[in-house]
Amino acid sequence: MSLIKTVATVGGWTLVYRVSGFMRDIAQSSILGAGIFSDVFSLAFKFANILRKLFAEGSFNASFLPIFSNTLKDKGHDAAQKIASQVLTWLVFLISFIMIVCLICFRNIMLAYAPGINPSSEKFEHLISLGRICSPYIAASFLTALFAGVLNTVNRFAMPAAVQLILNVLIIAALFTGPLCFPSAAYTMAWATFFGGVIQVAVLWINVKFCGFNIGMDISPMKEEVKLFFKKLVSGAVGAGVWQLNVIVDFVILSFLPTGAVSYFYYTDHVNQFPLGILGIAFSTALLPPLTRAIHERDNAGAQKQISLGLQFAFIFTFPAAVILISLCEPVTGAIYGRGNFGPEHVAAAAPALAALAFGLPAYMATKVFSTTFFANKDTRTPLNGGLVSIASNLLFALLLMPCMKHIGIALATSLSAWCNGLYLFLSLKKFDTLRIDRKTARECLNQILVSAIMLFSIMIMNVAAGPYYLNGGTDRNVALLIVVAISFAVFYVAGKFFKTFNFLNELKSLES
Repeated sequence: MSLIKTVATVGGWTLVYRVSGFMRDIAQSSILGAGIFSDVFSLAFKFANILRKLFAEGSFNASFLPIFSNTLKDKGHDAAQKIASQVLTWLVFLISFIMIVCLICFRNIMLAYAPGINPSSEKFEHLISLGRICSPYIAASFLTALFAGVLNTVNRFAMPAAVQLILNVLIIAALFTGPLCFPSAAYTMAWATFFGGVIQVAVLWINVKFCGFNIGMDISPMKEEVKLFFKKLVSGAVGAGVWQLNVIVDFVILSFLPTGAVSYFYYTDHVNQFPLGILGIAFSTALLPPLTRAIHERDNAGAQKQISLGLQFAFIFTFPAAVILISLCEPVTGAIYGRGNFGPEHVAAAAPALAALAFGLPAYMATKVFSTTFFANKDTRTPLNGGLVSIASNLLFALLLMPCMKHIGIALATSLSAWCNGLYLFLSLKKFDTLRIDRKTARECLNQILVSAIMLFSIMIMNVAAGPYYLNGGTDRNVALLIVVAISFAVFYVAGKFFKTFNFLNELKSLES
């Protein structure tokens, strides 16, 4: 399957998932607003969901896929199946240990995770209750990542991407039934998270069986490939999932701010994750297999081409997305969340955080491309070091900016740390003499920045005319926003054609034909 087709498959299903995620967030913000229950569910859900972000969308595929793929190619089906079975066995042991620790030490874990919440308060008790219900989703995230990795290796990309939809459907249903059973819909949302994880694992396991892999428990001596996998998994989780680790750092610091700050960051981060989720996951999933094969076959020219075109392909979407979210942060936030218990004052408080997070979009996508390059070269240490640089810079910027900018400063710190990580990985590419960003690629990327700047200028002009309609809210705001976005993308397309920004797409197609 070609890079474009794979991105379209994974990205298409991820688009459906993200749209359903918007529906979930719209319903949550409308019903829960930005109060205590919204804050504590956001904290509990983020805690349980982080391992899926780290493993299913990061280091698990990067660590497991090359080992499983090479074993399948070099040693055959049975050897690859044994590798997967041993990974499953040790994952079950690891999951059991994590669940026991969570059960025994959950209150202490929450004290460390949300140190800013008074442990004797009602808010903290709700956090404990919701967190305990959501935490088994941690176990599901490991197993989902394993089965998804097997399916991706045999070019079955659709189901691992589509299965994410189950969680959002259950949570949306729970939002409307929650008040009938509990003091708050947040509790049924937590139970929906629990059952969503169970169903996701079951669906992927059945698909793996249909693909001819009977993966089960295998307690025979651990193979060297399995040992290598777990070594790479630990270090790779930081490098590939550093954005998510930074978000956890953000939530720890956010717990010190007044009620509502967590919800503002949670909602706007999900808007920012829309282009990242569609392109970042799909792109890294699609780029890793062909890049790994090219490097394995010592095809340096092919690998260089994949990286250069991949970087341009990533930027062609994230630059205009960043421009839209920064220049139209308030009408976008209002159009998505501005209803029910999420009033105009909540929109005004949340919108600047969206602009601050969007500033890091291009850096995050560049990091995806660079990290995939290192993983394909079986180098997890460099992304790990980049992750440490990013986490340290995020913490530093957050502590500096939070006193004067509150949750907006934390959002900006996350973006600045993404740029630090991307710069570090870019400079580290010099260790691979055959895998560098050439001058042609650099010129094309600068060309994309120029076209995006023209798009930004057009939005600034249109905002003058559309401003009164934004203030009216409701239908007036939404129609004006759609018109401005549509015209701005038309400007981007025309400018891109004039400056030949899209020519690399033809080159990408010819590479895969």
